[in-house]
Parts: sequence; structure tokens; C-alpha cells
Amino acid sequence: MAMAVQASLIGIERVVDQALAIYRAHLDRAVEVPLGDMVDRGIGVDAARLSVVAAIDNRVAEIVIDETVVCGQLIQSVWSLAEQGWTTTIVVPAARIGEAHYALRGLPCRLQAWWEEGSTICFGAYENP
Repeated sequence: MAMAVQASLIGIERVVDQALAIYRAHLDRAVEVPLGDMVDRGIGVDAARLSVVAAIDNRVAEIVIDETVVCGQLIQSVWSLAEQGWTTTIVVPAARIGEAHYALRGLPCRLQAWWEEGSTICFGAYENP
């Protein structure tokens, strides 16, 4: 049974805020944008609401997902962003990194795990699916 995408759960906003802060600390213009505003092909309404951290100067789009997103629902979005010249990163909860590798294998994206340590949001190294 597939689970529907739900874009905003507790904690995701903190992940987005931390990613924005990191890019801005490196003097990159970064904004939060709904995924639906960035892709040029049809995607589900729920996926369209997912937050993307778009680092304008480096053309990096980081799609932040939570525990409920079915990774396979991101395939069309990854292709669309790649065709537009964006380097795409799927920022995934650490406990789901294996699932993301399986679902997104061979796509033009990279994966990055996130997790909480106390009140801090941490990010892992980039991985290729």
C-alpha cells in the first residue's frame, strides 16, 4: 500500500531552515520554493507542495522529504530539474536512506541523510543512489 505524500510534518521546517542557513552562510542566494513551482511536468498535488531549498547561484535544488514521502513519487521531479540544469539533492531522513537508494537508483540526483541530535539538525555526506 502506497502512502500519500504529506509535505509538512513537525521538524521539516527546521530541516529547511537549517539548509537555508548553511547556503546563506556560504553567500549563496537560497530560497524555499514549493516543488510544483520548479518542475515543468505533471506531478501529484501532494508532491508539488514539498519544500525545495533552491540555491540560486550554484543551481542546487534540495527536495526535503519526511517519513511519509514515497521516494518513487519524486522520479518525474528529479528528471525535470536535471533537464533544467539543476543539481538535485533529495534530503531524506537517515532511517530511510536505503529506501531512497533503491527507489531513485540511476537517477541524476544525489541523496543526503538528515537526522536530529537533541535540538540540532544534522546532515550526512552526499551519496549517489
